[in-house]
Amino acid sequence: MATFLLVHGAFQGGWVWQKVAAMLRGQGHEVHAPTLSGCGYLSHGMQQEDDLLTYIEDIAQYIEFEDLQGIVLIAHSFSGMICGEVMMRFGNRIRQAIFVDAVIPEAHRTFAETAGEPFRNMLEKHRLGGGKVRPWPLQVFGVDKSSADWFEPRLRPFPYQAFLTPYPGHFAPDVLPCAFIGCRETISPFIRKMAEKAKGYAWQVLEIQAGHCPMVSCPEELVRAMMSILASDNGLQP
Repeated sequence: MATFLLVHGAFQGGWVWQKVAAMLRGQGHEVHAPTLSGCGYLSHGMQQEDDLLTYIEDIAQYIEFEDLQGIVLIAHSFSGMICGEVMMRFGNRIRQAIFVDAVIPEAHRTFAETAGEPFRNMLEKHRLGGGKVRPWPLQVFGVDKSSADWFEPRLRPFPYQAFLTPYPGHFAPDVLPCAFIGCRETISPFIRKMAEKAKGYAWQVLEIQAGHCPMVSCPEELVRAMMSILASDNGLQP
């Protein structure tokens, strides 16, 4: 059995993993789905100075306080920036990292720089006062109509600075076993390019027929892909 650490993306919270967490626990795995500072049920406490470094520290502290070992680290979307640094700090505690339609960081570059000009334009259009960004349109998340009524009301603004904080140092894609799960229906061009980037690093790459948030729209397919990766790398039963 494995210990999963599920890290959510921008505008979301640990709640986004509910279906996946339930399935994994049903298979006997240990599952952790922390909520980042100022996100989800903690949105009332968001600070203007919250940024990428805040979120890296959130997950680092979570690992330390929960004394997690043998972690299967799951990054989604923005949290690839977080989990990249967590890999660098806690390589001895992580058995596998899986990036789910997640940005793969580059040394000293911000999320906005990695994403490119179209993203930066969208970011400015969604900028709010108080150092916040309002959630993207629902179609960007790729959530189907049957889940939208549950998903959309739970979205909350995200700190503007989180997208503009440089990744803090070097990223080594071969520091531990890594894989990438791409979503074929993702509408973001730069996220779709991440699968090719992963292939260039010789990571295992799988694709599923899903929008950008498969943990909401098709959790069964996502869990199957995750377990397939673990089975191929670690001899687990899928």
